[in-house]
Amino acid sequence: PLRPTQEPQRTQPSVRKMNLMPEGWEEIPASEETKIRAVWASQFRSGAAVRLPTPSWTWSGEALAQHVQKPELVIEFADKLLTALRGCTPPGEQLWVIEWQHAWYRLDPHRARGGWPYSVLPNGDACHILAPDGRFGLTSGWRQTGPVTLFGEDLLRAFEANPPLRFLDTCGPGERRRIQP
Repeated sequence: PLRPTQEPQRTQPSVRKMNLMPEGWEEIPASEETKIRAVWASQFRSGAAVRLPTPSWTWSGEALAQHVQKPELVIEFADKLLTALRGCTPPGEQLWVIEWQHAWYRLDPHRARGGWPYSVLPNGDACHILAPDGRFGLTSGWRQTGPVTLFGEDLLRAFEANPPLRFLDTCGPGERRRIQP
């Protein structure tokens, strides 16, 4: 699974408390986590396993782990992802960014400037970026070998229109799952 059966409580200080909050990011109050966990469970859980909708595009394994030695791949992937998120959200729509061990955020892709509070590629923590209605998102495992999965037709279309070429050259084409008829 992409995350433990029981999500741990936050254990790390939030970026806001360290005064490093990038523009377009807003910390989600802990009081709202129960509602978000319920939405996560209803849309993406099947027992203890995570079930992601199709279509999806996944990278994993040793090829993906190369991003750890090449920070420029992380930057390129994050930049292309942000561009894709802008392409499938109207201005003002906020996405949920969930990192089970750290602060959670609302991300307005159209206002986002100044980077990400933490990596969207695996670096010891899992990261999930979700449209609150579940129509698209990104999930990543915590291991350097992933997986990292983009899902939802709108997000895949936007990501494919402007892909991270160096990332794809290094980490491979990934595996695509299409909608089954």
